[in-house]
Amino acid sequence: MIKPLRLKRGDKIGIISPSGPVGSKDSLKSGIKTLEELGFEIVLGENVFKEHGVYMAGVDEERVFDLNKMFKNPRIKGIFCSTGGLSSNRLLGLIDYEAIKKNPKIFMGYSDITILLNAVHEKTGLITFHGENVEYGFSRGFQGRYRNMRVYFEKALMSNKPIGEIEPFLGPIKILRRGRAEGLLVGGNLEVLKVLIGTEYEPDWNGKIIFWEEFKETPQDIDFHLTHFREAGVFDKISGMVIGKLTECRFPQWLTKAEKKKGLPIEKIVLEICKDFDFPIIMNLPFGHVHPQIVLPIGVKAQIDTEKSLPFSITEKAVK
Repeated sequence: MIKPLRLKRGDKIGIISPSGPVGSKDSLKSGIKTLEELGFEIVLGENVFKEHGVYMAGVDEERVFDLNKMFKNPRIKGIFCSTGGLSSNRLLGLIDYEAIKKNPKIFMGYSDITILLNAVHEKTGLITFHGENVEYGFSRGFQGRYRNMRVYFEKALMSNKPIGEIEPFLGPIKILRRGRAEGLLVGGNLEVLKVLIGTEYEPDWNGKIIFWEEFKETPQDIDFHLTHFREAGVFDKISGMVIGKLTECRFPQWLTKAEKKKGLPIEKIVLEICKDFDFPIIMNLPFGHVHPQIVLPIGVKAQIDTEKSLPFSITEKAVK
């Protein structure tokens, strides 16, 4: 396991677009302003505003160039992603994993960036971070209810202490199955994480606590993805499951009201698919395609204990 150095004010943070193109330059600039107000200096990747084939931020070589260059640059202390998308897996064989081992630093994103976070961790041992992207997350600032985003950002990336107990600031935590579990965290977007199964970049699931979230997927879609994890043997190995926000995950509009009433709620689908396992399952934690959200370090120790009022905690510091 490799822990990156914690961020401090005055550090340089590199912004890259390893997946989809930036949707709004104004939103990205607003996100950069938020980070600058925290005291960071921002360095944009050379290809951050590129576009290729509508859904990619430049050709593969351009996108991975920025990623590799940011890791090799000793002045850059953190690397944040501008946005998500659906093309990160095209970079897996092009990443300079040896350079990352030699130049460990904070690497953060979510959604399609799930692929890169888990692949980098698996190939190098570097702790990576599931958290806000710059264009949509940080562009909202840290005022009002977004204050929680700053709290968990600083706990995860700027403190040499564990994040600790997670407060349910986006609604109450649901206990789907009681129990206690300890293990290293692994996870991200469910549909995207599934892409790694069967590849050399697949996480080592043994004893892990898996966390996952989804966006604009139907209950049937989630059933489909979870069943794949079960049949791939993932659920035979993990020690616990933490589910984040399932944003806009609902039955298709074309179903009638009667059909929707017959449909299974996602909570029941999860329990049906996991019925042959005994690990604890909690739901509705504040992460996913939602703002604000917490930062989750991939590769550090966490705990589920449903007897506690705050049943999920991150018990190991992620940075040094």
